[in-house]
Amino acid sequence: MKHKVERASDNTWFVRIIHWFFQKCSALICYCPWTCILLTTILTLVLALKIPFTRMQNDISDFTPFGAKSRVELEKYRQFFNNHGEPKAIYAFITSKIGDNMLGISQLNDTVHVLDKISRDFYLKTSNGPKNFEEYCSGFCLLNEPVRHFYNGMLISGQHGTDFSHLDLGYPITTVLGTKLYMDPNFFGVKVATENNKIESVADGNIRLFGDNTKQEPNNIREVSLVVLQFRSELGDEVKAEDLRNYEHEILDYIHDEYQSAHINVYILTDSYITEEIVRAGLTLLPFLVIGFIIMAVFSSITFVISAHYLKQLNIYKVVLAVMACVCPFMACGASLGAMFYAGFRFGSILCVTPFLVLAIGVDDSYLMVNAWQRITCHRRKYGRIESVNQELKHRITEMFIETGPSITITTITNALAFGIGATTPAAEIQLFSIGNALAVTTDFVFTITFYGALMAVVGRYEIRKELEALKTLPGAETPSETSSTGSETSSEPEDCKFRRAIAQICKFLTNTWVCSIVLGLLAVYWYICVVGTVNIKSELSPNKLFLEESNIVKIFKQRKTHIIPYYSACWILVENPGDINDKSQRAKLEDLVQSFESLPSANGRYSTKFWLRDYEDFLKQSEDIDLPIEEEDEELAIEFTVNGSQVVTPSQPFGSGNELRQFLEWPEFSFWKGFIQSTYQMSKFLVTTAYHGSELVDWSNRAKLLNEWRAVADQEKYRSLNVTVYEEDAKFLDLIETMSPVAIQSALWTFASMFLVAALFISHPPTLFVATFSILSTSLGVFGIMSWWGADLDPIMMSATVMSIGFSVDIPSHVSYHFYQTAKDTTDIRRRLQMTIEAVGFPIFEASLSTSLCVMSLFFVDLNMAQIFAKCMLLVVVIGMIHGMLVMPVIFSLLDTVPKKLAPKSKNQHLSSTVTVVTVIP
Repeated sequence: MKHKVERASDNTWFVRIIHWFFQKCSALICYCPWTCILLTTILTLVLALKIPFTRMQNDISDFTPFGAKSRVELEKYRQFFNNHGEPKAIYAFITSKIGDNMLGISQLNDTVHVLDKISRDFYLKTSNGPKNFEEYCSGFCLLNEPVRHFYNGMLISGQHGTDFSHLDLGYPITTVLGTKLYMDPNFFGVKVATENNKIESVADGNIRLFGDNTKQEPNNIREVSLVVLQFRSELGDEVKAEDLRNYEHEILDYIHDEYQSAHINVYILTDSYITEEIVRAGLTLLPFLVIGFIIMAVFSSITFVISAHYLKQLNIYKVVLAVMACVCPFMACGASLGAMFYAGFRFGSILCVTPFLVLAIGVDDSYLMVNAWQRITCHRRKYGRIESVNQELKHRITEMFIETGPSITITTITNALAFGIGATTPAAEIQLFSIGNALAVTTDFVFTITFYGALMAVVGRYEIRKELEALKTLPGAETPSETSSTGSETSSEPEDCKFRRAIAQICKFLTNTWVCSIVLGLLAVYWYICVVGTVNIKSELSPNKLFLEESNIVKIFKQRKTHIIPYYSACWILVENPGDINDKSQRAKLEDLVQSFESLPSANGRYSTKFWLRDYEDFLKQSEDIDLPIEEEDEELAIEFTVNGSQVVTPSQPFGSGNELRQFLEWPEFSFWKGFIQSTYQMSKFLVTTAYHGSELVDWSNRAKLLNEWRAVADQEKYRSLNVTVYEEDAKFLDLIETMSPVAIQSALWTFASMFLVAALFISHPPTLFVATFSILSTSLGVFGIMSWWGADLDPIMMSATVMSIGFSVDIPSHVSYHFYQTAKDTTDIRRRLQMTIEAVGFPIFEASLSTSLCVMSLFFVDLNMAQIFAKCMLLVVVIGMIHGMLVMPVIFSLLDTVPKKLAPKSKNQHLSSTVTVVTVIP
């Protein structure tokens, strides 16, 4: 039995192919509906079983673009520690509970207690047995000793008075018993007394307080807001990743859950903790996913019952169809994500957003199919003749699929294309998200046809059987007149007449000249606002957006932003080819390199630089004064000091025999430089650190500019032979900032071009295609511009969400334009065409828009920036798209109809041969 909704010449070749495809699908579904349901269910269960057994994995560096310079820098930084192992660090951020000042005996006493506790009481499992930090640390064991010595100095000061001759509790240099200690890597938010007895904050950027020509006032430190302890070491193969995670977690659990202090707050930061918090943030979406499902199921049930009651088709199975309309997208997500994990893709927490998006998109395809089925049923009851259940079922299912096929297909293609283009974003996390969504949307398309279509065939068979039984029972009964699915004048229902008259008045209102002028004026204002917002959107990045607002990591990031980044942004300088350090000219070249970094406008200055060569120069000047034990001088012995200060005499070459570097590194005062130097007592590589300041550095975009300044110094021709590389811990994010704007523009252009081509596959009439394209562009611009005014920055999440929005923005304009184009076969009167279009798509658009809004609204209750960004974008797409589809587009169609060249092709004065004009609904 052939079913043709329209003449072949009325549609594009692509629509004709779609009709042929869905005719074949309908035949298969009607032949074996339960087989389709069973196979899709089994497939979903088999694939989805992989999800709970897949561990969620996140790496914050996955937002870094491929090929970014920071990846090369990170690799070189890691290679520097190859002799010792992978560099790992545990950070303790300590603030005062009593005011904001950590400069108190009680606060520092508890701080030293935390230092001792972490250093000595927690043991890391290694191949050589359990070891605490003091036992397994290597080159950076003494990073926290300035804090301990400062506390001891305060105790001495309290006992002997502040005039003790060998005590200077100052910043940046503290002197305790003749030992100089640099406090700037540990003390932050510092206020000091100047020579005018004025209290000034280092936070003000008045770094000339410690310039080369400015003397540090004795005991100048007055306030410390934050103390940072670093437990940094290089771990080799003797430590397993799982054991390291357990060790870090043991410290975290103790500090965050058990440790109590009346004086300080302690927050621990580790790589594993960052990963766990990202996972926890993603998992918080799951309860809201259940809430979203319940909201959608209830909404679907209500709308299905209301429409079925109005059309005299109400039965219990309508509720089943309503609930299963929400289940089908979940099945698609389970199958697609499970297949990805079987294929080796990792389970990133960003994929937790996918079910929300697919639920919001996919459920509307089911709305479309059910609405089409009910209209076709009305038409068949009034004009058709039921010969057999199987034949009637095939007739209705085929017409339903032919009618809804183009709408379902255009929705899938545009959304899959939008996510597909998003997969080209040069960031692994966004690629993973885009691939997952593209597969889920495509799978939902397949399941909508096979699973939901088969379910409708089962329910449809029941309904047709009931109709036959009613006809046999009451052979003379007249079927109640129902609303014609074409929306033509054949309907005699009073309610329907009122509805149609209301639509006619709306169309008359929309085609009024004054109304058109007002709408165009408002549209111009809207475009101005959106363009200004789009132009002024800022490329910015903030990793704390990946975490829940109540997470301790967010608190740590706030402390970093307030007390560390603006005043001590550290730069690690790696020199891979230092040359012969015994050559004075080579040492001068190295000194010149470091001075170039110290001369940058935002540099803190020489005091913040940790450069081993300067101590080495001093050591060389004093080396001839080193006093060896007399009785051992003839044996060419040297002194080696252990950590606790005891002396052990070991054979060695005397000074002046080319082995000064070894003697330098063995001397207790300079032994900490071993962590900065890679050598077997002959220089091969070394690290230098220096710091920068500036209140503008709280913006990541300004930090990206500073990073480029560092790279410019390192890449200078005169330092090329030294093979210099800079390293910044956040460079993996900073490199993303510069690429976001061009990548976002490129992705948006490609997406927009793809959407235009897809629309052209369904609409061949240029003026109508122009209106659809204009509305797509206007909707996309509105989302981007309003999100900017809403406070959003251009970051990877926002970039992915906006590209996604371009794909979603196609649905309403393309469906309205497609249906408006189809009405040209019945009439050329603009008001009549608009009326037919609104009658066909008005309620489905409203129904789908409301359902999508209700679904994503639950994301606003998640205290996670990522979720809220997607929710805002989806909400804007729905609202702006509905306004364009129901207001702007009819006005433009009306205006185009006034031009001399007619908008529509000539009416063929032929009506549809069997059923309705194509009705579409949006996701």
